[in-house]
Amino acid sequence: MTKVISSEIEPAVRQLADRFQETGWAKELRLQALEAYDVLDLPKQDEGWRNLRLKEVPLDSLIPVGGKKETPEAVCSRIDSEAAGVIVHYNSDVTEIRLNPELEAKGVILTSLQNAIAEYPEKVEKYLGKLYTYKESKFAALHYALRTGGAFLYVPKNVVIDAPFQVFTYGDIPNVGIFNHTLIVAEAFSQITVLEYSGSDLQGGTNIHSGAVEIFPQDGAKITYISLQNFDLGTYSFHPRRALLGRDSEVKWVASEFGGKIARSENTSYVDGDGANSEAVVVFFGSNEQSLDVSASMIHQGRNTTSDIVAKGVMNDKAKTIWRGLGHILPGSKGSSTYQKENSLILSENAKGDAIPGLLIEETDVAGAGHAATVGRIDEAHLFYLQSRGIPLKQAQRMIVEGFFGSVTELIPLENVRAEVQSLVDRKLGW
Repeated sequence: MTKVISSEIEPAVRQLADRFQETGWAKELRLQALEAYDVLDLPKQDEGWRNLRLKEVPLDSLIPVGGKKETPEAVCSRIDSEAAGVIVHYNSDVTEIRLNPELEAKGVILTSLQNAIAEYPEKVEKYLGKLYTYKESKFAALHYALRTGGAFLYVPKNVVIDAPFQVFTYGDIPNVGIFNHTLIVAEAFSQITVLEYSGSDLQGGTNIHSGAVEIFPQDGAKITYISLQNFDLGTYSFHPRRALLGRDSEVKWVASEFGGKIARSENTSYVDGDGANSEAVVVFFGSNEQSLDVSASMIHQGRNTTSDIVAKGVMNDKAKTIWRGLGHILPGSKGSSTYQKENSLILSENAKGDAIPGLLIEETDVAGAGHAATVGRIDEAHLFYLQSRGIPLKQAQRMIVEGFFGSVTELIPLENVRAEVQSLVDRKLGW
C-alpha cells in the first residue's frame, strides 16, 4: 500500500501553518488532520470506493507548494469580464481575485479561504469542516493537513446576483498537490450562481487534486453550483461537494465530469430546512482507461422537502465508471419526496459501467419516492439504420450520443456551459 508517514509531510504541514501565520483553531485543525492522516489507511474498495485503483495514487511523491505565481493563459482566456467575481487557484496558490465593486459595496466578500481565516475568522470557523470532516478518509485528512488557497464567498441577506461567480482550479506542475477548499455562505433570501472550472496540463506527469466544497444557504436562499471538470489523464481527483439547506432554500447542482485518470465526484445535499428543495443534473463521460466514480445524494430531514436527480453517462474504450445515487428520507421528514433517474450508454466492448441507485425511506408520511437506472450498449440497429442512409460510423455514433445526452444537457442553465459540455463530448468521440 502506498503510504506517507507523518514524518515526511509534517514539515510541510508546519511550514504552511507558519507561512499563513495560523494560530488557534486553524492551526489546530491542520495538526489534527496530520495526525489522522498518519493513522488512516486508504479506503477499502467496498461499495463506496469500488472501481478506483487507489494503490496507484502517487501519495509518496507529492509536494504541497508549486513555484508558479501568475495566472496561466489557459485560465486568463476563460475569465468572463462580466462575471460577478473571479478567483483562480493555480497549482497551490490563489493567483487572482476579482469582485464587482458594486457587489463589494453591498457587503459581498470574495477572497481566498486563507485570507478569510485571517480577516473574517468568525465567519469561517462556524462553517469550515462542518460538512466534510478530516476524519472521513485518508484523502480528507490530507486535504485539511495541506490545505492552501481555496475560495471564500459570503453573500449578505437579500442580495440577488444574476451574473455568475467563476472559480478556477488549474494545475501544470507534476507532483504538486492541489488542496483547495471552497466555502460559500449565502444569507437569507440571497441568490447566486457559481461556475467552477477544473483542469490541468501536466505534459505526461501526475498530480493529486483533493479538494472540497461546502455550501450553506440560509432560509430562502437559492444557489446554483455548476462544476465542469476536465483534468488531464495525469490527475487523480477526489472532490466532495456538499450543501446544508435552510428553510425554503434551494440548491441546484450541475456536475459535468470528463477528466482525470481516477476521479471521484460527490454531490450531496442535506435537505434539512422545512420546505427546502435540491436538484442535481449530472453528466459524465469516461474514455481511455479512466476510472470515474460519480455520485449524488439527497438526505432529507426537514418537512415537505423535495429533491430530484437526473444523470447520464457514457463509457468508451477501456473506461470504468460507477454511478451512485441516493434518496434518503429520515424519520420526521413528513410530506417529503425524492426521485432519481440515471442512464448509462456503453460504446465499447472493453468499457464497463455500473449504476447503483438507492432509496432509504424511514418515514411513512411521504409525498413520493422513486428511482430508475439503466446501463446498456449502443443499439446496433440504430447504427445500422444511420449507416444505411450514408452516414459514416463515427458520425452515426456522435449523433446517437448527442441525442442521448440531449435531455440532460438542456437542463444546464447557462448556454455557454451547455456549449462547452457538447464540445467536450465531441472531443471524447474524436471530433
